[in-house]
Amino acid sequence: MSRQAAARSTQVKHRRRRRWPFAIAFAALVVIAVGPGGVAQTAAGAIGLVLGRPAFDGPLPSCTIGDRLAPNATFDDWDRTLLDTEYAIARDYAPTDLVAVSETAIGGDGRVRALVVLDLDALGYAARKDGVDLAVESAYRSYDAQRRTFDSLVAAYGREFALESAARPGHSEHQLGTTLDFDGDDAWLSENAWRFGFVLSYPADRSPERTCYKAESWHYRYFGRDRAEAIHASGLSPREWLWQHGDEGD
Repeated sequence: MSRQAAARSTQVKHRRRRRWPFAIAFAALVVIAVGPGGVAQTAAGAIGLVLGRPAFDGPLPSCTIGDRLAPNATFDDWDRTLLDTEYAIARDYAPTDLVAVSETAIGGDGRVRALVVLDLDALGYAARKDGVDLAVESAYRSYDAQRRTFDSLVAAYGREFALESAARPGHSEHQLGTTLDFDGDDAWLSENAWRFGFVLSYPADRSPERTCYKAESWHYRYFGRDRAEAIHASGLSPREWLWQHGDEGD
C-alpha cells in the first residue's frame, strides 16, 4: 500500500471512530420507550442527564454525585431501574397507571403503580392477621415533589446532610411509583415484606457505603415476588443486586 493510500485509510478509520460517541449519544436521546397504556415516554425529558458508563460494567461504583441516565430507565423496566446518587431517570418520568393507596388493604397516603396493588393488599392482610398495623406514609413522588423535599432538607440542615438523607430529584426511587415509606412495625416488615415482593432499599448493614444513603427502616421498593426473594436471599442491598443482575431479563 502506498503512503498516500495508507493515509486515506487512516483518515477513514479516524472518522469512523469519531462517529461512534456521537451515534451512541444521539441514539440515547431519540429512543422512545412505550409506557403503560401505550403512552410514550421520550428521551426529551432526559435532557440534562448524560450518557453513563456501559450499564453494569465492572465493580459496583462508588457513591459519586452525578447526573447520568440510569440503566433500564423505562416504565417497563420498573424492577431493573438502578437509581443512586449518580444515576437518575428523566424529569418527565411519570407512570400513568397510578392508583391511590387508600384503595388497598393498607391505609395511608399517596399513589402506587397498579402492578403493586395485589401484593400490597396481600401484605396488608398478612400484617393484620399477625396483629400488626401498617400504613403508607409516602409513595409516588414526582420530580418536582422530590425537589421540594430535597430543598427543604438543604434549607433546614445543609446540603451535606441532605445528600446523605434524601435523593436529589430524578434520583429518587419514589419517582418510579413502586416505592413506599411504611409507618408501622419495622421488625415485622424486615422479616416478611420480601415475601410479598417488597425489599428494604437502604438496610442498616449496607448503608450508606453500599446504598449511598443513610439507613431507612421504612423505605421499601417493590420488585415482584421472584426478584424480591432473590435479592433477600443474596444478602445484598437492591443497588448492589441490580448492579450484578440488572441486565438480566425476567
